[in-house]
Amino acid sequence: MSPPKVNLAGKEPLQTVSDEPLPEKGDGLEFPAVINVETDRRVQSHRRDCKRQRARRIICGISLVIIVAVAALGTMALVHRLRKHHRRHMSCRYGKGRLPENVDVDEMNKLIKVQHDRDEASQANAMEMLHEYNRQMVAYKDVDKKVCYIDRLDETFEEGYERWESYEKNDRTDKRTLKVISKPIEVDVMRHVMDVHITAHCSDSKSVWVMEIEEKEVTSEMEVIYV
Repeated sequence: MSPPKVNLAGKEPLQTVSDEPLPEKGDGLEFPAVINVETDRRVQSHRRDCKRQRARRIICGISLVIIVAVAALGTMALVHRLRKHHRRHMSCRYGKGRLPENVDVDEMNKLIKVQHDRDEASQANAMEMLHEYNRQMVAYKDVDKKVCYIDRLDETFEEGYERWESYEKNDRTDKRTLKVISKPIEVDVMRHVMDVHITAHCSDSKSVWVMEIEEKEVTSEMEVIYV
């Protein structure tokens, strides 16, 4: 049996490939546009922001230092003032003979009590003075005569404290002339008007109202005391 014969001349000629570009897909994505980055502007803006933040931090830091300093000074002043008021006892001298006076402070009840002994040289009687700042009253008790001379106060507790404290450095030279203007005050009136502290202070003495006058106003008919 003879092998099959192949006719080489019978092959179809090869198709030529066209040079035309392939058609684009209808639903394909377009190539992204080129983004231009403005690098210089961003750098400059970043620098400006950094400068603003640095300036803001400096201002905040300075303000914080000032606030802390003011708070510290205020605290120191308050502590100093409270410490002064916490003093319970002071000593001073008064008059030409520089007689000693003892001053006791009761800050809780707003009381200042001043006491001096009898002085034979000046014939000054022993005196106990109670300044009652809640009632705005002061009682000068003559211990020897057993009489309380009561007048109104025209100062606050703070002013009175500073005044008596100043007498530690500078002797007390001020002198008041008081004129008796009433008969003895009844006990019930004392309790109602003067309250407990002055009532207790004057419990062993009779009490009378006085008012301050000028030395030149004194006459022989008046009953006056000098404190």
